[in-house]
Amino acid sequence: MTTRERVLVIGATQGTGLHIVRRLLRDGYAVRVLAREPARAGAVLDSEVEIVRGDVTQANTLAAAMPGVDHVVLTAGVTHRPAGERLVRATVYDGTMHTLEAARNAGLPGQFLYMSALGTTRGSWLGFLLNRIKGNALKWRRLAAEEIRGSSLSYTIIRAGILTNAPAGQRAIEISQNEYPMAPRYRVSRADVAEVFVQALRHPRTRNTSFDVVSTPGQPSRDWTALFAGLVPD
Repeated sequence: MTTRERVLVIGATQGTGLHIVRRLLRDGYAVRVLAREPARAGAVLDSEVEIVRGDVTQANTLAAAMPGVDHVVLTAGVTHRPAGERLVRATVYDGTMHTLEAARNAGLPGQFLYMSALGTTRGSWLGFLLNRIKGNALKWRRLAAEEIRGSSLSYTIIRAGILTNAPAGQRAIEISQNEYPMAPRYRVSRADVAEVFVQALRHPRTRNTSFDVVSTPGQPSRDWTALFAGLVPD
């Protein structure tokens, strides 16, 4: 990069979001994080990360995080199970709406990247079970994605397979627009998903696309131009 672009990451203190922050720093981006509890976030994040107090469920807290931001990465979700639908909607759907509004009001110049999941567009027994346990989470993620597509922002929606804690680069990655169902065979490591997010910032073929990312047998490839080559805009 010739300039140090700033990325706001929401949902950054654990899981895939934390992996994304670390890879953004590795590649020279400036990183700002939205956190409900800044002191707690500071305990797990690199000292180089800027932390702004805020909560996606509280629309009036987001504007302060937007000035000077080039891109937004939204991975926030409800991590505990079981979870009621009211909390899931407030976090997954309302939180996305609040973030979109703040980004539009700030004139976001770059990408709005959203982490979704398999199963939001195709049903399966596992997706049905997850919706029962986590307050229709897949439904609310599908509706959030529809709002992003209908916005005026340039976006990328990444539907991840079932997440594992395996290290990055151990398995090949498949990037496709097949809209896979949620199923045990469609897995992918959080670390690999994080790498896809960071690489998607750089590749014009990811603009205004929605795609699945899962791991597959075979030799791992990090030819990102080839991996993104088949994508077509929504």
